[in-house]
Amino acid sequence: MDKMQAELKGEGHDVAFVAINSSDAVAQQGAMSGACSFPLFQDTEAVGAWQLHGGAKDDFIIYDAKGKVVTFLPFNGSVDTALSDSEGYANVKKAILAAM
Repeated sequence: MDKMQAELKGEGHDVAFVAINSSDAVAQQGAMSGACSFPLFQDTEAVGAWQLHGGAKDDFIIYDAKGKVVTFLPFNGSVDTALSDSEGYANVKKAILAAM
């Protein structure tokens, strides 16, 4: 995600990325936050952010500039979203650009 954010910025796009760490993965938050430059929020059972957003681990929820959800890309859905392969990377980037 850091790579994509930098790439989009280099293309003249102002895009913000955030991630929500699972409420049951508090112990892993340090490793994740140390590996990324974007904000990583810690979910709690009391808040249930993933459920509030209708998503789960490794889903992408893309908002437009006004804060409206325009695309929901679930992990293992019909669209490849694996950032580690070129097709998934291109699919996520295309969805972000379409939201602009």
